[in-house]
Amino acid sequence: GWAEAAASNGLVGVYPDLRPGGERAQLAALLEHLRENAGRYGIDPERVVIYAASANVSRALPLVQAPAMTDVAAAVMYYGSADLQAFRPDLPVLFVRAGLDRPGVNENVDRLVARASSQNAPVWLLNHPAGYHGFEVRNDDAATRTVIDQTLDFARRVTEPGFRAALRAGIMEAMAAGHMARGSYAEAARLYGELVRARPGEPTLGLAYGEALLADGRFADACAWFDRLREAPLGFRDRGMPAARACLRAGDEDAAVAWLASIPPRHRPSSLATDPDFEALRDRADFRALFEPR
Repeated sequence: GWAEAAASNGLVGVYPDLRPGGERAQLAALLEHLRENAGRYGIDPERVVIYAASANVSRALPLVQAPAMTDVAAAVMYYGSADLQAFRPDLPVLFVRAGLDRPGVNENVDRLVARASSQNAPVWLLNHPAGYHGFEVRNDDAATRTVIDQTLDFARRVTEPGFRAALRAGIMEAMAAGHMARGSYAEAARLYGELVRARPGEPTLGLAYGEALLADGRFADACAWFDRLREAPLGFRDRGMPAARACLRAGDEDAAVAWLASIPPRHRPSSLATDPDFEALRDRADFRALFEPR
């Protein structure tokens, strides 16, 4: 059970009695109390994890996702969901899904996790395929005990100082990738621009910036930027295809064809000859020559 597994992992549990209507203030007061009395309780106030299950997830998840709730290091949400649109990039969350739950409950969990993933938020999904709603008290078996062990292992690992430092170090790049994934291209380009200025010479980061400029419709800027990446150690197709698209849309057909020609024949997409993005090049002899047998 929970108590035995928690004790074996060196974890301490606190069960708060929060009254409806004032949960945010009460949780903040609880966290402040734990921080001020950490020695008394034998806890590390930097490694607080919030757990909620079922309907309680609808109240707990928005609370811990508030940007000001920095005293919470991680969260675990069991078989429940919430009306939440934005996820913190600095809060690891484990969602645990009961596979035998009612379809509507799992559909809501799946949508929530998909939304978080689309923002490139630090979320994990653990599915218990043979677990009922409330499996930790209903299913006393080895599979359930494994899920509980994995939950506690998650809480321990993501609150370790090394993990938290790595998460903080990668937040801006993770946010930029999240903006790209959900189509916020201007913001992605802005963040990637800051990153390449701070970390020049990183080819993968430079490629991401070029693709963000292209997606944002800044074709001339993207074309010029890819030219700076010409000697970077990147895959020929990874660099050549977006560079060709950017230069063509910037009005430089010669540069577009040159970029496509820089991709070795074995790496050129088989669909390139009919790709609608390169319709404007169809009548050029040098473009058609790319597909002639050698």
